[in-house]
Amino acid sequence: PEARAKEIKKIIIQSHSKGYIIREEPPPDYVARLLADGKTIGRCVGRSEFGARSLGNRSILADPRSQDVVKIINEKVKSRDFWMPFAPSLLKEEADKYLVNPKMLKAPYMTIAFETKQETWKDIKAAVHQYDRTVRPHVLSRETNPKYYDIISEFHKLTGVGGSLNTSFNIHGEPIIQTPQDAFEVFERVGLDALMIDGYLLARKD
Repeated sequence: PEARAKEIKKIIIQSHSKGYIIREEPPPDYVARLLADGKTIGRCVGRSEFGARSLGNRSILADPRSQDVVKIINEKVKSRDFWMPFAPSLLKEEADKYLVNPKMLKAPYMTIAFETKQETWKDIKAAVHQYDRTVRPHVLSRETNPKYYDIISEFHKLTGVGGSLNTSFNIHGEPIIQTPQDAFEVFERVGLDALMIDGYLLARKD
């Protein structure tokens, strides 16, 4: 499904009444700065993906450099066990910097696990399995999702890290959100700092 303008308008009206900060058409560098500042962001943009993983359009995003976000997302957002690992979205041009991939496998769907490189794995440590330092990446090209790609590209410019933590936008044990209303209800229930819905970014005042 894709969001309808009428549904988005309803959520914006609700957000005004609740005192959320609303920014229309936030540029990619603005969103990237929020991530670099440690904010957790829910993203419900465009059509939802079909498949086993959330690939940016129904995702929770965070800074992959920060081990603190693992605890924040597990406890305050996802309500799941501390040991459950996350995964990254990596820019296609930057993936070789992090992945041990001698067979040059393509990994666009977050379904293949790789070992990470000794010299760079700490740059994405929040999205790496803590036991064996393996990672299950979503290798992202601009052609497949330009708006999402541009956010991570701006994050790369800010931090030197060519990826973000990406986990499905849901509470543990519940389905991945589909509609903007689903996204807004989860945003209200959990500890996300901001919510992206087609054309808008909502944030808590604190």
